[in-house]
Amino acid sequence: MRRPGIVLLVVLSAILLWSWLPASDETTELPAANQLVHWQGAGHDWLLVVDPQTRELVVYDARDGRPLQRLGAEDGVPPVQSIVLQGPWLFVTGGQHPKVRLLKLPQLQAVSARTR
Repeated sequence: MRRPGIVLLVVLSAILLWSWLPASDETTELPAANQLVHWQGAGHDWLLVVDPQTRELVVYDARDGRPLQRLGAEDGVPPVQSIVLQGPWLFVTGGQHPKVRLLKLPQLQAVSARTR
């Protein structure tokens, strides 16, 4: 009668051990979250950077380093933690806001995920 209980204990222990193992390298195929991305398109050559002090998104001209625009709370962008570029879309994540903001480039306008 104890045999099924021992088998169940071994199976549950194996499942728990497996759940604590580090993730595989399969996640390396996804775009990495950054604090700096380079975007070229529509006649623009930009560096988009997360300012670590203010947590705002800053846009620089990639050719001469000149700051072009700063996006923050007044622009509807919460404190930025990381950015990911995927085509003409900039995914913006914040530390305190788990929701991902989606900005359309080159307009830098927030877009609802449903209207993409």
